[in-house]
Amino acid sequence: MELKQIEVFRAIARHGGFSRAARALGIGQPSLTRSIARLEASLGFALFLRGQGAARLTPEGAAFLREVDRAFIGLDRLRIAAEDIRNFGSGRLRVACLTALSSGLLPRTLRRFLREFPEATVSLQVRPSSTIYEWVATQRCDIGIAAPRTGFAAVEEEVLLALPGVLVVPRGHRLARLRRPAGPADLAGEDFLASALEDGARHATDDAFGAAGLVPRMRLETQYGATLCAMVAAGLGVAVVNPVVAEDHAVLPLVTKPFAPEVLFTSRLLRPRGSMRDRLAEAFATLLREEARETAGRLCPGRHPR
Repeated sequence: MELKQIEVFRAIARHGGFSRAARALGIGQPSLTRSIARLEASLGFALFLRGQGAARLTPEGAAFLREVDRAFIGLDRLRIAAEDIRNFGSGRLRVACLTALSSGLLPRTLRRFLREFPEATVSLQVRPSSTIYEWVATQRCDIGIAAPRTGFAAVEEEVLLALPGVLVVPRGHRLARLRRPAGPADLAGEDFLASALEDGARHATDDAFGAAGLVPRMRLETQYGATLCAMVAAGLGVAVVNPVVAEDHAVLPLVTKPFAPEVLFTSRLLRPRGSMRDRLAEAFATLLREEARETAGRLCPGRHPR
């Protein structure tokens, strides 16, 4: 059995015929037919019903195709892994960060880091938190910054920031004049824009409304706080967002208000568990912690960032 024969078999099954598969693969149909004959001889059973027009799988052929597809899923994962490695390039420090911290905290940290280590090269990727955990667990990156996820024993993590969310409303909105923290009752009748269900802060927000016996008038949900800020600025509703994201989008026509009960937005610093401590990674982590403390002190005076 050869890999080329398996690829030919899968192509015929997927395209529904020998001639269509031959065109898709760019080979002659006689060569394709010989390849299938050799594969069937190797396996000891027929893969296709002969004389039935379009290529139809035998029961044995259908069972074999299921196993082939499972194997090709593994190959596809290897291709994705290779693409990830290629995207990171040959940088000496590989960093992956969630979107929420990629516009303010991360650039400030990188500016300090590259000033201190001018010889360093950084490969940076901005990805969803679940992807960042996977990359750190498989040592595809040296430093990860992500929202909490569970089930990654190969990841060593520490809380980087844990800040209470803020309510953002359009400039001129009635809640912009509120002189106390806004709560779920204040949002009754308002169009509410929410973070995605996989976000831990989304569950805390839902719990806050539930404790008040209210159901928000959900108009939109999205994965990114930056998108929520843009939607609020466009007058589509109000939202509870990470204060770091709200600060990064202060140029928009928005007003930020405290929100109670507290909805925490947490981000974590991730490292591969058991990996050797690289000098550049350690220095970057130290600067990142310092920048996080400064950010927390600015946004929440008197509150420890962790």
